Amino acid sequence: MYPRGAYITQNWGWCRVANVKIKRNMTAIQAKIQAGSDVMVAAVTEAVIEYGNIFVREDQGTLKDSALIASRPKDGLAIWDTPYAKKVYYTGTPSKDVNPDASLMWAEKGVKTYQEEIDKIAQNAFREGMRN
Repeated sequence: MYPRGAYITQNWGWCRVANVKIKRNMTAIQAKIQAGSDVMVAAVTEAVIEYGNIFVREDQGTLKDSALIASRPKDGLAIWDTPYAKKVYYTGTPSKDVNPDASLMWAEKGVKTYQEEIDKIAQNAFREGMRN
C-alpha cells in the first residue's frame, strides 16, 4: 500500500525515510579551528598595538615605535619595550604636547575605546583563517 521505507504522518500522508550517515573528520575540524585561532590572535594583537599607540605617550616616538619592533603578534604579545615603559604606563601625567590623546594604560584605553572594531577584526580573521 505505502512504498517501502515510508511511514505515515498524521497531517501529511506518508513520507519517505532516508538513511543518512555522517562522518566527522575531527583532525581536519581541529586543524581548521586552530588555523582560525592563529590568524585571529595575530590580527587582534596587531589591532591592540595600533589602537594602543593612539593613546601612547609620545615625545620622540621611541615608546610608540618600540611596540612595532618588540611585539610578537603570532604569540599574542603586544609589548612596549623601553626602559621606562612600565613606569609611565601606570604612573605620572602623560604629556599631551605631541599626542593630545595620550593616556595612562594606553593599551587598555585603546581596547576599551575600539572594542567593537577589535571584535569585528577577531571575527573576520577567525573566519578567514578557517577558510585556508
